[in-house]
Amino acid sequence: LKQGSPCLGKPLLQPRRCHAAAAAATGRCRWWLCRPLSAGALRRRRRRRQRRRGAMAAKAAAASVIGRFDISSTRNGCIKELLRLRVGRRRAREKRGLALVRGRQLINHIGEFFKFKEVFTHEPRESFDAYNAERVVRVEKDVLKHVLFSNTFEAERHSKRMDDDEYVVGTIEQPLPSDFSHGILAIGDAAPRPPRRLLALDGVKHPENMGMLLSTAVALRYDGVFLSGPCIDTFNFKVLEASQAAAWTLPYCFGTTDELLALCKRHRLAPCAAASELSSQLHGASPAVPVAELPDLDARRYSGFCIAVGNESRGVSTELLTRCTRIALPMSELVESLNAGVAGGILMHTLACAWPPPDE
Repeated sequence: LKQGSPCLGKPLLQPRRCHAAAAAATGRCRWWLCRPLSAGALRRRRRRRQRRRGAMAAKAAAASVIGRFDISSTRNGCIKELLRLRVGRRRAREKRGLALVRGRQLINHIGEFFKFKEVFTHEPRESFDAYNAERVVRVEKDVLKHVLFSNTFEAERHSKRMDDDEYVVGTIEQPLPSDFSHGILAIGDAAPRPPRRLLALDGVKHPENMGMLLSTAVALRYDGVFLSGPCIDTFNFKVLEASQAAAWTLPYCFGTTDELLALCKRHRLAPCAAASELSSQLHGASPAVPVAELPDLDARRYSGFCIAVGNESRGVSTELLTRCTRIALPMSELVESLNAGVAGGILMHTLACAWPPPDE
C-alpha cells in the first residue's frame, strides 16, 4: 500500500478482490472500500444473499409452472378481450357477437346444446375433453381472477368465497334479436307464429331480477320478451348465472314504448302493466285492477296478452302506464312493495292461468 494511506498498519478484514486488484494496479488504496466490516454488516450481507437466492429460486419455480400454462399474463390479448366482454355494455357485446359465461356447471349446461368458441380454465389438460368448445386454453387462476373481479377489497373478499369450479370462463356466440312484427320463431317451430304471451321489461336494472323474470317466463311458456328503456343486458354474465342461460331459449327484442304498443295492436295482445294503487293515484288514472278481480279476456278483441314489469324503484314508465290496463297485487299495509322479480312472477303466473290463449 502507498505510504501515507489511512489504511496503513490497519488489518483488512475480508477485502474484496476487485478492490485489492485496483489498489495493486494503481498503487493507491481505496480505503473507504477496504475498511473492516462489522458483525452487523456481515449479517446484512448474508441476508441480502439469501434473499437473492430465494428470489432466483422462486423465479425458477414460477418459470417451471408457467411452462404448463398457455396464458400467464394479464396483458395477453385474449385476457383483455375477456375483460371487455365482462365490463362492456350491451352494444360492445353485440359488436363482437359474443357473450361471456362463468362457471363450469353453467358452461357444461349450455354446451349440451351449443358449442363454445373458447373456454379458459386453470384445470389440468386431462379435463379439457369435458367442454364442448372449439378451443380450450389453460390460464393461471390469478389471471382468471383478474378477468372476473376488479381490484377492490370487496371483490377480493368475494373471490375467496368462490369455488375453483367458478374460475372457468367461456365465450359463445349470442343469438340475434328476433323480429316480433312478423311473428316469433321459437325452438322447435317450423315457421314464425304470432305471440300469445309476451313479457315486456321496462328499465329493469338488477341482474338477479332480470334472471328471475327470464327463467319464470321460460317456465310458464311465454313466447318472448320485449326490452325497453335502460334495461340490463340479458347476456350479462350475472344475468346468465341468475337465469341459468334462459336467454338462449327465449326470443327477445329491443324497442321503444311506441313499438311495443304497435306490436300489441298488430298481434291483438291486451297490453297490461304492473302498478300499485299509489302509482295510479299519482298519475291521475283510474284505480288499478286487483289481480284477483281480473275480468275474462275479450276473445273477440284480443288473442293474447302482454304484461309489462317496470324498474325496481320507479316502476313502469308513465307513457306506458297510462296506455295499458293497470294490474295491482294486493298487499298488506306493512309492506310497501315487493321485489320486481317476485311481483312480476306472481303476475305472470296469474295472467297465464286467467287468460289462456284460445288454442289451448
